[in-house]
Amino acid sequence: MDNFIAHILVVDDDDGIRSLVKKYLNENNYLVTTANSAEDAVKKVKIIQFDLIILDIMMPGKDGYDVCRKIREQGNTLPIVFLTAMDREFDEVKGLEVGADDYVRKPFSPKMLIARINAIFRRIDQINSKGTNVSFGELEINTSTYIAQLDGEELHLPRKEFELLAFFMSQPNIIFNRDELLGRIWEKDVFVVDRTIDVHINRIRSKLGPCKNWIETVKGIGYRFRPKI
Repeated sequence: MDNFIAHILVVDDDDGIRSLVKKYLNENNYLVTTANSAEDAVKKVKIIQFDLIILDIMMPGKDGYDVCRKIREQGNTLPIVFLTAMDREFDEVKGLEVGADDYVRKPFSPKMLIARINAIFRRIDQINSKGTNVSFGELEINTSTYIAQLDGEELHLPRKEFELLAFFMSQPNIIFNRDELLGRIWEKDVFVVDRTIDVHINRIRSKLGPCKNWIETVKGIGYRFRPKI
């Protein structure tokens, strides 16, 4: 992958969309592999190490939700960006609930898509550069390896969930409102629905077992991480 920034898998049953996205990604120094179906995508993820996936939802056979869910069930935390014509808030929330990192609606601006992808990799680099361990009781994260553990068992957190948990753990007992969290974890110019933070926090809580109440809802204000040890 010499001279390329990262290796991206583009999954879409539309030949024109695949070609367009590949063209712009190549022009911005990304190596691209394509897949035209959910089955093709899952097969390639098993044998090739990708850095990010751009994934359509509406495809013949299994859809993009199925692909994302399958990848997350395998413990793979690589970033997944949905690129889809499905533009209801319900669809975006469902995408986040199955483990997507971002959601871009068709028709889309190629420049905007590239900006969103660059933002994801920029945030990954920022977290990797810290390379620190943070722990409270049996809950521990490593921002260099993107590994979170609870009582010695690894938690399977997609990157946005990990970044949100890492942000909370690095600043315990401080209350943050939704806008502050969106500004810290997502880029300021990225559009996300109001429920994005709530969806991610609910997913994190569902994986924290006895520590799930450490992320507290402060009614009318926002959230805080308050470890009870």
